[in-house]
Amino acid sequence: MNIKEKLKFLEQISHPPKKRTSSLKTEVGIKQVIDGEIIKSAYGETFIKTTEFDITQNHGAVTLNQIDELFPYYLKLAGKDENLLQLNLRNSLFFDTETTGLAGGSGTHIFMAGFGYFEKDSFIIKQFFLRDFPEEPAMLHSIHDLMKQFDSIISFNGKSFDLPLLKSRFIFHRIKTEFAEPVHLDLLHAARRVWKNSLPDCSLSTLEHQVLKVYRNGDVPSYLIPHLYFEYLRTKDARPMKQIFYHNEIDILSMVTLTVIIHQIHKSPLQQLSNKTDLITLAKHYENMQKWEKNSAIYKALIDSEKNAEQKKELGIKLGYCYKRSCQWEQAERLWLELIKQGNFRIEPFEELAKYYEHRVRNLKQAEQIVQTALNKINVLEQLHDNSAFSLGKKSLLYRLNRIQRKLNE
Repeated sequence: MNIKEKLKFLEQISHPPKKRTSSLKTEVGIKQVIDGEIIKSAYGETFIKTTEFDITQNHGAVTLNQIDELFPYYLKLAGKDENLLQLNLRNSLFFDTETTGLAGGSGTHIFMAGFGYFEKDSFIIKQFFLRDFPEEPAMLHSIHDLMKQFDSIISFNGKSFDLPLLKSRFIFHRIKTEFAEPVHLDLLHAARRVWKNSLPDCSLSTLEHQVLKVYRNGDVPSYLIPHLYFEYLRTKDARPMKQIFYHNEIDILSMVTLTVIIHQIHKSPLQQLSNKTDLITLAKHYENMQKWEKNSAIYKALIDSEKNAEQKKELGIKLGYCYKRSCQWEQAERLWLELIKQGNFRIEPFEELAKYYEHRVRNLKQAEQIVQTALNKINVLEQLHDNSAFSLGKKSLLYRLNRIQRKLNE
């Protein structure tokens, strides 16, 4: 749920719609609306809807069976987690919940939990529905029995909301989990590492329209879902629940599509992304992971296509940093020298080249010459523009020059 939807939800609960008065009360049970089954156990009854999809069918921009073409390495890059190397998508649960509120805590209940998983040539979605609060222990035990059969979880904001809330409900009902902490790929965080600077937000609905090519028909806005559930409890009319089952089902299917697309992006970013902003965002992510070969390739491609001289130089500085951190010193030196020859003075290539000559090549004369050249250029620019924009860099260069000259005189 994005910020706009949360605000709508808060407004809606502050100013609830006026209830229609009627002498007739219509009760429509969930079995009359949803084709599901009631599972009985020692803990009570649980309503479960099971839907089976052929994995050759499309959901948005991909077919479901493309999940078999994915490699854990690229999902590790997407999730920024070494544990994802263990991810087996054929033994993973795609997980999403619908809840009675947004804040979490002991007062928030999960009234629907949807789980999707692959089984041979099918993708199966099981949706556990809480017909009334006394059935919660039975529903949670049924969910636990399913979860312990799988090694990993894929969610959308599940690390921050869905999974902690589910664990808190397990604890509340004293259900001891019989499975280890699962490997968890949270697609919200993975999506933000690509699209946070180009899309208005990274909600699943925005990603569906802008990236996944998924278009819903008969959905209900997220902010209305808690209200509709409470109305169901009050009226016992389950007909509006059909929209919520559909909403939850599409969320789970869209997670499969998003997983495939994010994998494709990390496998071949330059082929999958055409937006410069997204490529730079992704390169920054690789920088944080110290994957210098990945972001070097992105910066080189962007430099080749960039027409703006100032932007080209900025990208060159970023590429030089990648070369430096990956110890590609010859490429770094060549690039820094090229950047110095270009217009649009920037202090960074002079400074980096001076460090290189001083500390790695140990050619103090060359280091002194580079620093002196930079200081001369700054002096000219200060006279032309009459400002102190270069004062901090100039101070750093003067300090470096004094140190180099002291070494030369020793």
